[in-house]
Amino acid sequence: MTIGKITASSVAGQRTIECLGVRNEKLPVNDSTACDLGSITKIISTTSIMMKLVEAKSLALNDEVSRYLPEWSAYSRHGVTVADLLEHQAGLNEWRPLYISQENATAARLAIAQEGYKYSEGRHYSDLGFITLGNIITEILATTLDEAFKELVETPLSLTSTQFAHPSDAGNVFASSYGDRAELEMVRNQIPYSTVESAEDFAGWRKHILEGEVNDGNTFHLYGGISGHAGLFSTATDLLIYGEAILESLSGNGYFDSHVLNAFLSVGRDPIQGLGFRTWEHEGEIEYWGHTGFPGTALAISPKVQSVAVLLTNRLLTQGESLKTEDIFLDFREVMRNRYM
Repeated sequence: MTIGKITASSVAGQRTIECLGVRNEKLPVNDSTACDLGSITKIISTTSIMMKLVEAKSLALNDEVSRYLPEWSAYSRHGVTVADLLEHQAGLNEWRPLYISQENATAARLAIAQEGYKYSEGRHYSDLGFITLGNIITEILATTLDEAFKELVETPLSLTSTQFAHPSDAGNVFASSYGDRAELEMVRNQIPYSTVESAEDFAGWRKHILEGEVNDGNTFHLYGGISGHAGLFSTATDLLIYGEAILESLSGNGYFDSHVLNAFLSVGRDPIQGLGFRTWEHEGEIEYWGHTGFPGTALAISPKVQSVAVLLTNRLLTQGESLKTEDIFLDFREVMRNRYM
């Protein structure tokens, strides 16, 4: 555990373990150890870029998605906006292993609009929504998502160890899981989401330990490690820098426009959700804004007490049933609350 002026991170432990005789190294974790962020990518990259586009008036939150992606004119729910996607209110399916059924990213983009509709109302957390936001970004800026991230977030905030597809230091990285085991089981068992795809229809399931490879199946197999919903590697150090930049911006002294940022950090139609950022409450008040990631990660920012908390784990690297990220982070928040707040 390390503690700074307004930051804290938990990075204790080992980043590799003895596994079926494959390796027996026990290497320590430190603040510079890279980790697959999973869905934290949704705020560090996609939401952050969206904030800069809103600042530049290149996009408005109430713009209809079809303004940028013509295929959305035929989407089953009329009038879906950029804000709907950011709030997970667009009615999209939560998840699909598009890499099984779609030949490439272009086909997947069309499939999301043509086949993705599932809900008429309410918040339904959706990877497909943030894949779509990534497509909007590339259309507006006429560049790749990783280049947009580098120009608008990585370089201005000096996130020197944060990038898509691969860790910046391949020699200091968490191993994240036993291949595609988690998604393979999701498709086989159709839990927690039913999909039209079948596990038998895909021959590319990874079985080796993923170390420096993106964990998320859609991002790795279909999008080359770069997507609006997953794909970033980062370190505790860089995540703390990002969190501090958010706090500085809220005070009017940071990289993001304070008015735009405050709009994004406002509770929307669901109490758990703002624009991109989600919330965690304690005793009826918002304790943190941030996000979790499927590999076992969490970034949480508290404007109330000017603190940033980072949790990096490789919860999927187990032969048994893995702990839920939310449960791990619940315990972590309790520790943070008792020690530092």
